[in-house]
Amino acid sequence: MKIYAAKVCAIPERFEERIVDAVDRKRAAGIKALRNEKERLRSIHAGLLLRHAFLQEGYDEELWRRIEISQNSFGKPYMSNCSGFFYSLSHSGEWVICAADDTETGADIQEIGRLKMAVAKRFYSDVEYDRLLKAASDKSRQTVEFYRMWAAKESCVKLTGRGLGAGINKYVTDSGCTCIIDMEENSRFNIRLYENIPDYVICVCSRRQSFPEKIILTDTVNAAFDIKEKKTC
Repeated sequence: MKIYAAKVCAIPERFEERIVDAVDRKRAAGIKALRNEKERLRSIHAGLLLRHAFLQEGYDEELWRRIEISQNSFGKPYMSNCSGFFYSLSHSGEWVICAADDTETGADIQEIGRLKMAVAKRFYSDVEYDRLLKAASDKSRQTVEFYRMWAAKESCVKLTGRGLGAGINKYVTDSGCTCIIDMEENSRFNIRLYENIPDYVICVCSRRQSFPEKIILTDTVNAAFDIKEKKTC
């Protein structure tokens, strides 16, 4: 497994058409329909990051041009004509991430915001909610713990492909956030947290126990086109 991360930056307008043309066809069509500038930039950088991860795994540009992105019944995307490459994309705030592996994986990034105990009360298990209550003496730690749990749950949802509709409270993290249990399916998955990007929590989920030690920070635009202009991030 490798985990790539990129900061969402403004793109010089004269390069945007060429850059959008580099992402997969389905995403390119969606980008052209977006009117919100932030959403469009996030989608562009996510598409470029997926392309970068695909090429870094040893696949070539010719195959990338033929890639078909499909979705399962819950909306989970996958490459229908490249069975050896699995990925999971996520974005939050100013960052996008992509986990790539030769087996199913899930990844999520969360920008740390305000503590949402009402959300935890509704969607977390009793054990997880009690864990948050015990951290109440340190609001900063309590807030980070809330987002660690949420990122872990989202990463597992993305791995299984069952969607949030299955009930996010059915995905229960352990106290050290090293594994997560799908209580409905009685399945256990391994997770790994990364917190090297300030004010963000990243979690990846896998059936395997091995995870990379570091996230690979990537300038998606320059990696694809060697555009050296100053960017606004």
